[in-house]
Amino acid sequence: MNYRKCWALLAVTVAGLSYSAARADDAPRVEECPGAMAWEREHQGGGEAARAGGEPLPAVSEAALLEELKLRVEKDQAARKRWLADKSSAELTGAVDSIDTDNLAWLQKLIAEKGFPTAAQVGKEGVHFAWLLLQHADQDPKLQSDLVPVLEQRFKAGELPGNDLARITDRVLLASGKPQRYGTQFDWFAGDFALPEPSKLAETDAARARLGLMPLVDYVCTLRKARNAAMTPNKSLGRTRER
Repeated sequence: MNYRKCWALLAVTVAGLSYSAARADDAPRVEECPGAMAWEREHQGGGEAARAGGEPLPAVSEAALLEELKLRVEKDQAARKRWLADKSSAELTGAVDSIDTDNLAWLQKLIAEKGFPTAAQVGKEGVHFAWLLLQHADQDPKLQSDLVPVLEQRFKAGELPGNDLARITDRVLLASGKPQRYGTQFDWFAGDFALPEPSKLAETDAARARLGLMPLVDYVCTLRKARNAAMTPNKSLGRTRER
């Protein structure tokens, strides 16, 4: 399984499936990080709109496509949660690879025939689901790269959260051997959340601000707290707790 050195994202691998959670997943467990809490209070309403795209759109025009996206994402996330609980399992690794391969073929066909979904077609929730399938389409880095400008358009139209755009952009940049722009990609399993040098940090924070995202140091604090919680053994179950 090629996870690009496990640059795992909490929102992609262990977050819930509701779109309301996805809209806020740039700030997991902010209550334990004072800077993140302050940022959330200051940007309440405005920051949420920047991430979620403002007012909801009318009913979708392609409900069947939205349902298909939802089912594929549910299957994707269920397989990844099982794999996270036992990463040494060849069977579980193969299951994730198989799902990614199937989703990629389906996504390639969808984009060839209809393009990347719009909020008018599948709602903001559906656009987020399509983004997640693309985020896991590492077998086709060209597809990911080619669609970044499209996702930038979706963000500008208020159809895609800024944190989704940041994640796919950084994923593509790292895959091409370039430094990430928004600082979203870390080695989750190793707990490697190192910050860049001050000059680079300022540049990253400026880029994050343009997408309505909190400063990187506060974001990293929330990731560390979330990872600690996710890796804390649940004594009653005798295994690592999953969020």
